[in-house]
Amino acid sequence: MMPRLPQLAMSRELLAWLREDPLWSDLDWRLRSALAWRAFWGSLNARLSRAQDAVGVGTQHPAINPLLVLGPWRSGTTVMHELLTAAIGWPTPLTWQCMDACAFRLTNGQLARRKGVTVARPMDGLALGAASPQEDEFALLTLGAPSAYRAFLMPHRITELLHTLDAEFWLDHPQWLATWEPFLQAVQSDAAPGGGLILKSPNHSFRIKSIAQRFPHAKLVWMLREPLDIFHSNRKMWRTMFNEHGLTPVDPDALDAFLARALCASAEALRWAADHFGPQQFVTCSQEALRREPESCTLRILQTLGLADAVDLQALRNAIEQTRLGKTENYTKPLPAIALDAVQALRDAQDAVSASR
Repeated sequence: MMPRLPQLAMSRELLAWLREDPLWSDLDWRLRSALAWRAFWGSLNARLSRAQDAVGVGTQHPAINPLLVLGPWRSGTTVMHELLTAAIGWPTPLTWQCMDACAFRLTNGQLARRKGVTVARPMDGLALGAASPQEDEFALLTLGAPSAYRAFLMPHRITELLHTLDAEFWLDHPQWLATWEPFLQAVQSDAAPGGGLILKSPNHSFRIKSIAQRFPHAKLVWMLREPLDIFHSNRKMWRTMFNEHGLTPVDPDALDAFLARALCASAEALRWAADHFGPQQFVTCSQEALRREPESCTLRILQTLGLADAVDLQALRNAIEQTRLGKTENYTKPLPAIALDAVQALRDAQDAVSASR
């Protein structure tokens, strides 16, 4: 029987990373062949997309004016992304674009026409469809840029990916922007003109220094949640993604160490962002408050950021009804020793930033 194929697109660069590992040769030959074939077509489509872009050389692309939804994984960024997109109608990467970033410019929206088909996200039950707002990290992953999500495919290599949590790595290796920006420009040009671009990726929290250097006028919404719950919810989410896409074994201790470092890096990024972005550029919101009063929280955020002039209240209320279907869990399980200091570091950073605003 053919082994289960990960449900992620592939590029030559991502395939090369997989092939670096000795365990690659231990995988079933049919699986390796299928991934190589997928990477061949992904890279071909990426080249065709670049050639299509080259035809329009000299075309003036609208400036990228990003509104970023940041915070640790599992802190409420997805719901905030949905509500902001509904409220102000700015373009945002969609699932069909992010999950096939190599080819979406060639398909003329064929996948988007399947927008009536939705599935429930396994970690929280939120409805996900081809036309849903999506995390652009999946585009970066499949296009071959360094991403912590490479561990979804090879869980045993998660320790190798600690550098993706390091703000200095992204400053020292700005090449990732050359992958990111053309994708963002394509998303923006594929949408109705006007406004900025809403982006959601917890991974961008670790890139915030690099992003701020490239887009100094960016606006940020940073999501807050009890760090103990963040840690346990991430354990669940990452194990779910390993089960869905993983090709190699999981090391639970390595995952815990990675998540602990991610919480510390989030704390550092939060303090830095609060210090370096102006009052109309940066705002925080707790997941608990968003769940309790989603409309007033969203409107407060947009007012603070100077974006409240063109709110579509009915669209916002429709999105609130949709996102109510998602479930949020609170955890009472004890933390592993490796996570104790990290959880406290994030709690302290959240408290300090909340107190200052």
